Amino acid sequence: MTDIVAAAIAQVSGRHHARGNAMARWHGVQRYNNVAIALHWIIAALLLTQIYVGWTFEDMPRGPSQGMWFTWHKTLGMLILLLSVARLAWRFMNPPPPLPAELPQWERTVARINHTLFYVVMIGLPLTGWAAISTVRAAATSSATTMLGGIPLPFIPGLPLSSHDAFEFGHGALIKLTYALIILHVGAALQHQFVDKRATAGRMPPFGTGRR
Repeated sequence: MTDIVAAAIAQVSGRHHARGNAMARWHGVQRYNNVAIALHWIIAALLLTQIYVGWTFEDMPRGPSQGMWFTWHKTLGMLILLLSVARLAWRFMNPPPPLPAELPQWERTVARINHTLFYVVMIGLPLTGWAAISTVRAAATSSATTMLGGIPLPFIPGLPLSSHDAFEFGHGALIKLTYALIILHVGAALQHQFVDKRATAGRMPPFGTGRR
């Protein structure tokens, strides 16, 4: 009886494995795992929201309303920082799927540079922003600023107030780099999905190659 059950399980498992291989061949590309997919889209949504928040409060007159938007800005920034560090750690522990063999070498190089720079801005933007608010005059008489829910964000200790302008400049430069990277990344994804219809688009759901 045990042998019959074992044989049945093995047969079902073999069929499931075969279907899995067929599905992989049908898509023509290995995809990111679920954790990487979730982190990708959550951070993307937060980053776009952060850009909107930044545009909004920057042009507002000083007052309670601007202060509330700035609180959102600080909170989103710290959330992006934490999730980006988690995503980077996950990437080291779970390497991403290889790029399709059909992708030209120059596109492989651009893709690697683009991904590397995205990590630079996802981590560098919150850090430079944190450093900038840690070097305002209020930091000389207080130990923390406030995020949503009254959560304290400690100022980075040991930073001279004279470095504020440098951190502000770095933050602004990274914002401009972010715009360029988003345009490049979205443009490449749309090209692979709808123009070239290459397997590259299928690495990150919900995009797919559209091949049969």
